[in-house]
Amino acid sequence: MRISEHDVIVKLQPLEQESIARGIPILGSKKGAWLLQKIQETKPKQILELGTANGYSGCILGSEGAELITIEVNAIIAQEARENFQKYGIRAQVMVGDAVEIVKRLAKEKSDYYNLIFIDFAKHKYITVLEDCIKLAKKGGFIIADNITMDVCQDYQEAVLHHPQLKTELIPIRDGLSSSTKI
Repeated sequence: MRISEHDVIVKLQPLEQESIARGIPILGSKKGAWLLQKIQETKPKQILELGTANGYSGCILGSEGAELITIEVNAIIAQEARENFQKYGIRAQVMVGDAVEIVKRLAKEKSDYYNLIFIDFAKHKYITVLEDCIKLAKKGGFIIADNITMDVCQDYQEAVLHHPQLKTELIPIRDGLSSSTKI
């Protein structure tokens, strides 16, 4: 049974409210609804997420049953994410460590693997993972980044808008998202 867009976001409301109350940076329901629609349209089979936090966006990313690999630097919050994935029925492997190093290693091991890569971790490091993410993305796959209009993300935004291997659109919800298709 397919869960409607509204149902997934509604189901995650308690987690969203708790995250906001605790100051845990999450995607939120407005961007979450956009991301969920993208997941439901494209039905990615393999997803890589950089920046797990407590699993809010991972629950959206994995809501259609994809294989989700997610990377979080903080072991305590990563454990919380595992518990939330279990609670919401999401198949996810949470890797604890520095996303830049892990992505570099993954890019050496496999290329053209992920249908969707979601970047939402240390904003100033977005640019450092871009080339490895392009290697990891399948042709026709997506690299989506959150908080794209923040000053610290300007170098990344410029890079994806002008990269010869990417076709990028900016999504003007709150502090923005970029959605790049690997061509």
